[in-house]
Amino acid sequence: MFLSKVKHKNLIPGAIALSVFLLSGCGEETASQVAAAAVPVDVAIVSTMDVPVTSRLTGRADPVRKAEVRPQVSGIILKRLFTEGSIVEEGQQLYQIDPALYEAAVDSAKAQLESAKATLTSTSLRYERYKKLLKSNAISKQDYDDTEAAYLQAKAGVNSAKAQLKTAEINLAYTKVYAPISGRIGKSDFTEGALVSAQQTNPLATIQQLDPMYVDFGQSVEQHLALRRAVQDGSFKLVDGKAPLDIYFSDGSKYNLQGQLEFSDITVDETTGMVNLRTILPNPDQVILPGMFIRGDINEGYIPDAIVIRKDAVIREAAGETYVYTITPENKAQRTVVKVGTEYQDIFVITDGLKPGDKVITSNIQKVRTGTAVTEVNDKNASEKTE
Repeated sequence: MFLSKVKHKNLIPGAIALSVFLLSGCGEETASQVAAAAVPVDVAIVSTMDVPVTSRLTGRADPVRKAEVRPQVSGIILKRLFTEGSIVEEGQQLYQIDPALYEAAVDSAKAQLESAKATLTSTSLRYERYKKLLKSNAISKQDYDDTEAAYLQAKAGVNSAKAQLKTAEINLAYTKVYAPISGRIGKSDFTEGALVSAQQTNPLATIQQLDPMYVDFGQSVEQHLALRRAVQDGSFKLVDGKAPLDIYFSDGSKYNLQGQLEFSDITVDETTGMVNLRTILPNPDQVILPGMFIRGDINEGYIPDAIVIRKDAVIREAAGETYVYTITPENKAQRTVVKVGTEYQDIFVITDGLKPGDKVITSNIQKVRTGTAVTEVNDKNASEKTE
């Protein structure tokens, strides 16, 4: 019995030591498990930058100058003096209308002028003689007045004949149809032998100046007003007071030259609710054609010192809430609701919810919730990819 008591007393310290060992082992295992449970994540540091503001609009190209070539006299077309689709210069003759009738009209007007001049000479001589006779009372005052009236009438007749001659010469000149502007001429709607008239509705041909070109875009009233307010309150600044324009074709390819915003219209289209923005675009190779569908990115300015974050850090819920996961000083994930403004390349402008220097999780987002322990794998600035 004494022996059993001794054995029992000896077992107690061993049991205590074993328990301490097991507890210490469990404690070490728990700490390692906690460390292993921390989710490795990439982070982006919230920063500020001047963010360009781009309005993506659509429109159609129009020539800067367009002229419909029309006859100003009636007659038969004798010749067409241009190649369809070619470049013509201002003042270049395009058509020749039969001038025979107009040449005859000029000859007739010249003859009438000569007749009027002869009449004027006769009445002028008689007027001068009667003026002298009146002084000696050799003729009556009535005869003198009649002679003076005849002289003045003959003088007016000469002026009238000159005007008729000038009109006839102008009509004769109109038988030669010239290009009113320089540009590319389209197809001719009338051929040699066709009868044309000054009152016809169809033009002979159309000339369009293709370099430079206008592109008219439509911008919503809301966008237009928001832009003007932003400029006024200083949150948005124009680049040198101008708004450059990048052009894209319907297939998405970019045009190699940049346009310039000319003006915005002062009238809102009642049917579409859009404000017209007119831009001018260099077109030396005449790649842009009238009526072509164009997409334009108008670089209207920039937002100074905007708070930005990479797009892959932002989460949008179907209910409409937008948030990111930030990292607390205790290396825990924290859900933070944000308000997103404009976007540029791979970043969002954040208008509320973040401040410069905040750390935002950009990877393994699906594995974290508020309170989740995280381990930073790397640090990336929000604007790194945009530089």
